[in-house]
Amino acid sequence: MSKSLKRHTATLLAVLGVGLAAGAPFVLGSHQSFAGLRTLSLHIFLVLASSAAASALGKAGKQYLMQSALGLRLPFMRTYGIALVTDSAFLASPLGAAGYGVNIGLLQRAGASWATATTVVGADQALDLAFLSVTVPLAMAFALGPLAQVVPRPDIAVVVEMLVTVAILIVTLWTCRRKISSALDAACDRIQWLGALRSRWDKFRDSVHQQAKLLMSGSRHRVAGLLLFTTLQWLPRYGVLWFVLVELGYRLPLGFVMAVQAVVLHAALWTGIPAGGAAGDLALAAAFANWVPQDAMATALVLWRFATLYFPLMLGAAAFFALAWRRRAAMPATE
Repeated sequence: MSKSLKRHTATLLAVLGVGLAAGAPFVLGSHQSFAGLRTLSLHIFLVLASSAAASALGKAGKQYLMQSALGLRLPFMRTYGIALVTDSAFLASPLGAAGYGVNIGLLQRAGASWATATTVVGADQALDLAFLSVTVPLAMAFALGPLAQVVPRPDIAVVVEMLVTVAILIVTLWTCRRKISSALDAACDRIQWLGALRSRWDKFRDSVHQQAKLLMSGSRHRVAGLLLFTTLQWLPRYGVLWFVLVELGYRLPLGFVMAVQAVVLHAALWTGIPAGGAAGDLALAAAFANWVPQDAMATALVLWRFATLYFPLMLGAAAFFALAWRRRAAMPATE
């Protein structure tokens, strides 16, 4: 597939995802959505826009601390611009896959080595995973009552079979790890290009390991800052739907809304549609159907998408042009 075809395909998928996300609320009730939006005050939209900017600020602050620890000195506003563009790439690509490459590429363009850029991006994702691994179960624990009405009862026999299969696979791989390693070594000795590839991988892995060790051996203030910025990144994003529902007069438990939103959005991403367009919106409407009428949910989804998709994409586009203009303005000085 040529680069031009890949670019056109990515653009088409991004437009499809945004279009489906924009159209889903109006499938639930177009007239009611417009009527509901007309009754809202301007301050609600300002709060929603601020939540999107604050979420990107948390991501930027987290990456700024990690960059500084690894010796990469960038102005904070440039790091903020990179965070905005990266978030847009996550939202506009299938499975959010483009976000990683865009983040690494922009950091390299700013002067980071490949190992430094991948360490920052990898540590960023690790912090996100750790945060969600703690907060989502906690949110579920405080919302067991409403969740019991949404989540179907699992088949215990199927669950046990899956757990046993996974356990057997893990034990088998661990038991045969030395044989697998010996077979890989033999293959690398016989196949020249495979050996060269493994050598480069080993050097890259050692570099990343050293930088990750340097990153994790920082002061307590840095660790506290990373946790604080991670919370700032995700709490507005997963709390905005709760805020919207409260403003519309539906007071559901915060933990319940956050848990449902986290599970539904991450499941919707696996449809391959950017931002989980339509699938995530309709799934949320179905999950909250027992508490929020369809007309009100249509309005809530428009506001929720404004804070989590439309406005972040606008911020990302503005940051992209700002970074491009800065690079073009700096080019004559370097010649």
